[in-house]
Amino acid sequence: MVVVGVDGSETALEAARAAAELAHRLGAGLGLVMAIGHRQQATVTGAGGESWTVNSFAAAEDKLKDIAGRVRGGVEKTCSVVEGDPAKGLVAEAERLGAEVIVVGNRRVRGPGRVLGAVALDVVRRAPCAVHIVKTT
Repeated sequence: MVVVGVDGSETALEAARAAAELAHRLGAGLGLVMAIGHRQQATVTGAGGESWTVNSFAAAEDKLKDIAGRVRGGVEKTCSVVEGDPAKGLVAEAERLGAEVIVVGNRRVRGPGRVLGAVALDVVRRAPCAVHIVKTT
């Protein structure tokens, strides 16, 4: 299993395509993972005082399915939305799926962003398996 973290950006789509190619070469499945924050939901109050909760899990699942459809490679794909820190969630999902490799993009790996801690660098620190950082920027 090759696991890749995506966030809906074009650079993440590039990483997902590279991960699909790697999975194809390895004869492995592809796990697409998207992390959302703990507070990405809102209560909406409509006319007459009726209220409902808008949960971003549904929106994230829809976006993940869209990304999965845009990633070719002839590999079996799974999609997972996790809540919380992206690096921790990606690593936890890789552990759950028994991943051989985690693929991440290099966004914020160089320059001032790395001081703040890029997701890719956090994944490298925590990963239970190999990590492949794809040049996407």
